[in-house]
Amino acid sequence: MKLQSMIIATLLSSAALTACAGNGYGSNTTTNDSYGNKAVTLAQADTVVTKVNTSLGEVFATSKGLTLYIFTKDEAGKSNCDGGCAANWPPFMAKKDAKTWGDFTVIERGDGSYQWAYKNQPLYTWVGDQKEGDINGHGIGNVWYAAQTK
Repeated sequence: MKLQSMIIATLLSSAALTACAGNGYGSNTTTNDSYGNKAVTLAQADTVVTKVNTSLGEVFATSKGLTLYIFTKDEAGKSNCDGGCAANWPPFMAKKDAKTWGDFTVIERGDGSYQWAYKNQPLYTWVGDQKEGDINGHGIGNVWYAAQTK
C-alpha cells in the first residue's frame, strides 16, 4: 500500500510540475477572459496573450491563436489605424482598467476605446488570418509585421 501511495504521489507531483511550466510570464491558468473567450491567462495580467509557432518563429497571438501585428505607421502609444484600416486590421481591444505587465500596456484610441500595445506599439489582428499560426499579414505594404517574441 505504501508503494502504491508513493507512485500516485510521484505521478501527481509530475503532473503539477508540468501544469506549472510556463512561458516566461509566470504560471498560467485556463479561464474565460473579459470577452468570454476560454484561454490561457498570463499570471501578471487579466487579459489573454499566447505565443504560437509560425514559419517566422514564435509570435504573440490572441487567445484564439491569431497572430498579433504591429503597424509601422503608428506612433509610440498612438494608433493611426481606424475606419477602413481597422476593418481589415482589427485592433486588439482592451478594457480601460486592464492590468498591464512587462512590455504590454494599454493605449487609448482616438474614439475613446482601448487597445493593447507591445513595447508601446499598438497591436492588431489581420482579417486574412484564419487559424493559429497564420501570418498572412506579415510584410503587407512593408508596414505590417507580426509581433515577434524576441
